[in-house]
Amino acid sequence: MNTRIIPATTSIAFAIALCAAASPGQAAVCNNVTFMFTNNTDGPLLIQKAGYRDLDSGNTSKRWTEDFKDVACPSHQTCSAKPQDLGSIAHPRENHELTDIQFWHSHEDEFGDWLPAVWSSKNVPFDMTCTDGRTYGPYDIN
Repeated sequence: MNTRIIPATTSIAFAIALCAAASPGQAAVCNNVTFMFTNNTDGPLLIQKAGYRDLDSGNTSKRWTEDFKDVACPSHQTCSAKPQDLGSIAHPRENHELTDIQFWHSHEDEFGDWLPAVWSSKNVPFDMTCTDGRTYGPYDIN
């Protein structure tokens, strides 16, 4: 009878360890990361996403993106997107070096219409390490 209890107990302990490793807020995800940007144009901008390269991902040329709920940023103002959780168990980001941060944005023309979106210039953070609660920026969008 004891031989059946020991394997069952071992299996349960292993299952609990797997669940704990996969739960949100663990090592793989970089939680509550904020992207900030300054609109240095003469009109409003609509920011739709941020792009970056992860130097620790195994594929340093791949660009990763984070979608925003369209963030309107008035002319000559500094704005931020809502905090994002970057990464997953399959694609970790915590303690990874993130660089070449860009913003996918649209300009409003003189008639109030939004022009096609374009990427901003690339920005290299002084400290690239992604940690929980990190803010990247503010970076200028011209």
